[in-house]
Amino acid sequence: VLPAKKRSDWDIKTLTGFLETQIVLVFGGKYFFTKFKWVSHLSTITYYYASAIPYTRDNDLLIFDRNYASYVLIALLASLGRKFLIRCSSASFSTARKMLKGEGANDQIVMLKPHHTKLEEVCFNDLPKEIKVRFVRVRLETGEYEVLITNLFDTETAEEFKAIYHMRWGVEGFYKILKSRLTLENFTGKTTDTVYQDFYAAVYLSGLETILTGDVNASLSEKDTKYLQQVNHALAFNAIKNKAFELLASDLDSQTLIERLELLFTRAPTVCRKERKVPRKKRSARLRLNHVKRKQKSCF
Repeated sequence: VLPAKKRSDWDIKTLTGFLETQIVLVFGGKYFFTKFKWVSHLSTITYYYASAIPYTRDNDLLIFDRNYASYVLIALLASLGRKFLIRCSSASFSTARKMLKGEGANDQIVMLKPHHTKLEEVCFNDLPKEIKVRFVRVRLETGEYEVLITNLFDTETAEEFKAIYHMRWGVEGFYKILKSRLTLENFTGKTTDTVYQDFYAAVYLSGLETILTGDVNASLSEKDTKYLQQVNHALAFNAIKNKAFELLASDLDSQTLIERLELLFTRAPTVCRKERKVPRKKRSARLRLNHVKRKQKSCF
């Protein structure tokens, strides 16, 4: 269950944070989810990932964004025998901070120790107080440095780690679908049941869209075009919205309805340009708010 707070104490940012931590990893294109839980002796995000460990295998490589580079999580994964690759932020480990500034070697093996503020949490959970890890520095196309931390000590090169880390981009794409296409953050209420309802409805809808567009995407990929084509997500969600009740509760033959939907999915496909690099535009909070309130078109 969610932490015991009064309904009025919850805000949208807090609720969204709990929802985002449900998407714990992506492996082979499959998403795994944990249930809402709360403990006092293990940080919330670390506990969510610990809850997902039973859904992983010994030979899986767990890939994390830079917000999760903490000693407790690394110690937990290492103690459970899981391999990991985590992007380090400029506020993480001292070795990573130096490497981000261009100091030291590009590949370093370090004995990592917890910060004194984390010792109680480490001791309470019987986690190791020292871990052997590997820091790898990679250079991006922009010339900036990124530092990855891992417990893989074999022959992988920096470029191989860079390519492996890029494989987690599907998680970011899924966040975009939930938050932008399905406007998950626009909760219909602040009660626990309402949050559950909105979250699982969005996840169910995204899964339904993936199933219904699978055959169409396969046929589009076989077309002889300059760039690979795929179904337009905005169009697909809008079509499912208009046909949802017919699809789930109508007496109409489901196969006939699916064929109609697939016909709609083939219209205006999007083009996949893998090598395209679109620079991010940093906009002020005022412009972002104006876009969300007045310009952004919600497809569902």
